[in-house]
Amino acid sequence: MSSTIREKLCREIKTAGEAQGWLDAPGILVALSGGGDSMALLSLLLICFGGRVAAAHLEHGLRGEPSIRDAEFVEDYCARAGVHCFVRRADVAGCRLAGESAEMAGRRIRYEFFDEIARGENLPFIATGHNADDAVETMLQHIFRGTGVAGLSGISARRGRIVRPLISCARTELRQFLAESGIPWREDETNDENHYQRNKIRNQLIPWVRANINRSFERAMLGLASESAEMNAKRAGESEASLALVSREHPFALAAWDAAAAKRLSPARLSSALRAQGAKLALPVLDRSRLSQLCRLMSSSGRWRFQWADDVEVCGGGPLLGWIPRSLLRPPAGTGVRIRRGERAALKWGLWDVVLELELRDGGKLKNNVWSALLPASGEECDISVSCVFDLNKKDKRRILCAKIPWWSSYNMPIISWKNENRDETWQPGSINCVRGSGDYVIIAKVFAQAKHPLSL
Repeated sequence: MSSTIREKLCREIKTAGEAQGWLDAPGILVALSGGGDSMALLSLLLICFGGRVAAAHLEHGLRGEPSIRDAEFVEDYCARAGVHCFVRRADVAGCRLAGESAEMAGRRIRYEFFDEIARGENLPFIATGHNADDAVETMLQHIFRGTGVAGLSGISARRGRIVRPLISCARTELRQFLAESGIPWREDETNDENHYQRNKIRNQLIPWVRANINRSFERAMLGLASESAEMNAKRAGESEASLALVSREHPFALAAWDAAAAKRLSPARLSSALRAQGAKLALPVLDRSRLSQLCRLMSSSGRWRFQWADDVEVCGGGPLLGWIPRSLLRPPAGTGVRIRRGERAALKWGLWDVVLELELRDGGKLKNNVWSALLPASGEECDISVSCVFDLNKKDKRRILCAKIPWWSSYNMPIISWKNENRDETWQPGSINCVRGSGDYVIIAKVFAQAKHPLSL
């Protein structure tokens, strides 16, 4: 069948394929939901693309019977079209991580499944059905949430191996192509429910703007998105340079920054570096107001905490800023043991495996990833406890908290306390007398030991 709309869409897809780098690839995996966009994508790729086309569908179990019917529809259509289709059924609601919404969990599990199939089938690209209307809707959502320039680029045309061949195609044209070609599709009944923000934008706001203000509204928005994407690409290089300048290592942090270096960045560079850090950690995008709040905290003194996501906080006040899982801001329960001279005891405390020996000598010793403390003794036996700094008495707590170790890492830094007839002492990784040998916690000592005490490793 010869069709003007089909020819137009094929031209746009080939142009997208050249720009996105997949047009001459040996194969591509289509993320096939059964909806109009993904059905149009599959059908057009079978016409316009010379490599192998396969499909993958995740039945997520969130919509009950309609979700099951979608999976059956996709399997049946692909079987008749001669397309190899991979279908997986998952309990998304039961696989949610801490702080993760059902929508976020569904997206994570879906893309993990697509990536697994693409790698197993040697398909270098995964194509999704996002189109021009999706890009405009996403831009408007970002604007209403208070985005900066970064959010004006809408949906990227390519992100790693994820490509979007229909990103310049209008949804009405895709539906016209499906109708003319006799290709069926499934409608998600929730698309008409206007209590969702995106549906309000799609079903109410955009039609009103098109009818009353600008009939070419979507085209104008896509032009803005294209210009913003070019600007963001330039800024991305600057952001990476700023991020490299402030980044440091810390074994308890998802990411750590040098606080003094961060304060030297200009407001614009600091904001861009924060966006880059958030993207690298796959955290939610901060709106302009919350990003400004975080920048102000970074320029302040004293301790502070900023909740970036449900399970991640940024903590400051001291030599390092840290992106910390919230679980690490709660200290493990204390534990203890009584050992005799010459004996060895192994304890598990939080993230640490602690091996204790009692000998008539001073110093510390490290082996691989296990910390072995050789504690001085003057008697035959000793009571030894492992706890958090905040469990200590005021004198010991003040001494240890004066060390240049970030307060947010103190919750999970073990304090060794030992008592016998003549001694009552405490010892923490990072204090000068325990920087010996090699091991994980020496990283902490290297970063935070006071400069007036040179390290002897």
